[in-house]
Amino acid sequence: MTSLARRLRERLFWPSERSMQKLMGRIDSLEHENAQLRDSLKAQESVLFEIRDWIHEIGEESCRVVHEVQRAQIAERSKEDIRFWAQYRDPGETDLETRKRFFLNLPKAEGDLRLLQSALNRMLCDFAEICRQNGINQYWLVGGTLLGAVRHHGFIPWDDDLDLGIMRDDLTRLQEVLTNNSKYKITVIWDRIVHCRQIRFAPRDTRIPGFIDLFPFDWVSSPNHDTFLKVQEYRKAAIETAEADMVVREAWDRNVYIPTESVAGKHIADAFDTQLDRMRRDGVVCSHEAAAGIVRAYDNMDHPSGFEWISSLDEFCPLDVQTFEGGQYPVPANYMYLLTHAYGNIFALPNDIGLHFEHVDKKTLAQVDEQTVREYVNR
Repeated sequence: MTSLARRLRERLFWPSERSMQKLMGRIDSLEHENAQLRDSLKAQESVLFEIRDWIHEIGEESCRVVHEVQRAQIAERSKEDIRFWAQYRDPGETDLETRKRFFLNLPKAEGDLRLLQSALNRMLCDFAEICRQNGINQYWLVGGTLLGAVRHHGFIPWDDDLDLGIMRDDLTRLQEVLTNNSKYKITVIWDRIVHCRQIRFAPRDTRIPGFIDLFPFDWVSSPNHDTFLKVQEYRKAAIETAEADMVVREAWDRNVYIPTESVAGKHIADAFDTQLDRMRRDGVVCSHEAAAGIVRAYDNMDHPSGFEWISSLDEFCPLDVQTFEGGQYPVPANYMYLLTHAYGNIFALPNDIGLHFEHVDKKTLAQVDEQTVREYVNR
């Protein structure tokens, strides 16, 4: 056992010459190891800088190549577009006349899709008749349905749904009318993906596929960009309130689609309706009598290309008329302005033929009872 005196000596007194030699030798060894480590780190750092520069160069080169490929694709597509329309044009036709003829002559959908479109057309006819009988006249074609009416006088051949805009007060009236209707109903679910009130007109007979999407609009006294931004602010507040509600969050975590009749659905509706009441009190939205325009409703403001749909009454009214599958239906007075801002040149060759979102699953559609659907269509 080491004596106390020795331990004190080792701690308090200068080491012996031999100890000092060992200590110095160990220090020299550590300095040598540190030098080697510094050299190794410098070498690794140099390699990392080279890799970073190489990645940067590759990234710039990749961006350049992608940009060139995109330009080449655009140029080639433009050339093909010119050649196609030149070959398709009849003598004496203008370019626009040629394009209109092309789209009008596109073949209709076939098979299950055409059967679905026939059912949807029956729904649209019945919807219009219900509205006519009940004095509901502030609705119009929007989205792909409006595009189809203008460009094809009916369904876009690859489309599988119907879109209608409707003023909120007329929508409320329609919901009341359909409460005791034996054939049709209004369904409402809250969609977390785009935070919207998804409203649909649909048959009560679940064997009939398809539905009509209804997009509400509100009256505004100042139809301008500032008003649109204010509506978005109220919308944001409603979304934040709904997302902060634990009942809503738990329900949405289980399913992104929440029925309005559910407890969570009622909580979401309260959050949005509170903001609607605020908008009314603050004069952002108003009554029909005080209105100078309309705006896409706060509870469903998403739109293709981020287009701000807020229109003055003279841009929107009086409603025009377009043919859709043989029927005559209302469209906004400035429908071409709306279509151009939403879709660009509507008479250009379309890119969405193979990319269209399926509203009705093909497998589900293939399983419907064709006889039942045809009886519904032809009744």
